[in-house]
Amino acid sequence: MSARARAAAPARRSAAPARARPVQQPRPTRRPSSGTKTRPQRNTRVLVRWMWVPALALMLGGIVWINVATLRLSTRSSLTIQRSTEAQAEIANLNTSLQQEYAQVRIAAAHSLGMKQETPAQVTVLRAPAPTR
Repeated sequence: MSARARAAAPARRSAAPARARPVQQPRPTRRPSSGTKTRPQRNTRVLVRWMWVPALALMLGGIVWINVATLRLSTRSSLTIQRSTEAQAEIANLNTSLQQEYAQVRIAAAHSLGMKQETPAQVTVLRAPAPTR
């Protein structure tokens, strides 16, 4: 049989009637037992609803505390850097004054003792001969 013939032929009916699906009995709904109450769930919801406020306040307080600690640390480090810079400036001033004092002592010694400063080209280095055994 061709495809056209199959399409044109009336559909065969079976002798057996179509089966009807059995009707499902509705399941009984469970009633809450006398020991459970719906009120604690509501209280839990209210409690959870209001717990986010202190939790958020605690988180924001922690963020503020961290920022204050960071600022305090940066302030201390900047004070340390400032003190270090001041100490280096003081050391430079002391070295300058020490060099001036040293120069004055050299000049006074040169005048009073008749000493004079030689240039490196005028200095001759003497070397001792190696000892013999």
